[in-house]
Amino acid sequence: MKENFEQNNNISTPERLRTAVDKAMDLLVNTFNVEGKEELVNFIENNPDTKFIIASSHFSNLDAPAAVKALGDKLNIQITTESVLFGLTPQMVMFKVAGEENFSPLEYKKEGKQKSGVFNPDDFDNLSKLMENNKTPWIAIHPFNTKEAMTDARIGSVYLAHKTGAKIIPTALELKGGSVSLEGIKEFTKGFLSKLKGKTEATFHIGDIMDVPDIDVSIIDEVLRKRANGEKISPEERDKFKQVMTVLRNEASILAGQIAHMLPEENRGVYSS
Repeated sequence: MKENFEQNNNISTPERLRTAVDKAMDLLVNTFNVEGKEELVNFIENNPDTKFIIASSHFSNLDAPAAVKALGDKLNIQITTESVLFGLTPQMVMFKVAGEENFSPLEYKKEGKQKSGVFNPDDFDNLSKLMENNKTPWIAIHPFNTKEAMTDARIGSVYLAHKTGAKIIPTALELKGGSVSLEGIKEFTKGFLSKLKGKTEATFHIGDIMDVPDIDVSIIDEVLRKRANGEKISPEERDKFKQVMTVLRNEASILAGQIAHMLPEENRGVYSS
């Protein structure tokens, strides 16, 4: 009865997504451990009205599924993903199986084989509306890569935290044995075979909750929309935009450093000590 009550009140992740995640994790991971959940659960239970954003390292295709498996019973997770993946057959099959409504696109552009993120305020407006209905976005702190190491942080998670008053949950998935990225059929097969041999171990790390100071980030929306519409931007607006962006980049870097230090040294990338 308790589980049904939570799902009906949008507290836990929808069963459809959780079931799909369980199947994927069972297929590819031999053991799955979670560290730091008890402290987070205590905070959630004592602060039931708090909004959260899950920020994560992202050099494995299991990063978001691991968050759902670890925290889906306590948070209603909405997975953000690259917009260019929508419409591609393999990804759309996955989205439909897990519930397309549980995924939100963040704008990316693709040029040849290269992909790059485009900061679009509309994406975060949509996420903000979902958060009003108790959704908890999962957002990668850096773009996906197959180098098995962190790259420079992006501002999305901290920007959304300022915009909504949410707290940020830093997370990192540590994989031992088999493929880490699981990108492409060769790496997927490698990961699956390692699982069969009992070699693949996953540990989902949950760090200390991060608060961001109360600052107005609306200048970001204003300037970007003016640029998109070809409108004139005043020197005052330009200066304020630069100041706020500097704050967001610094906060994102601090958050990324916290995430990195939950991982082995070889996975920390640009945040190696």
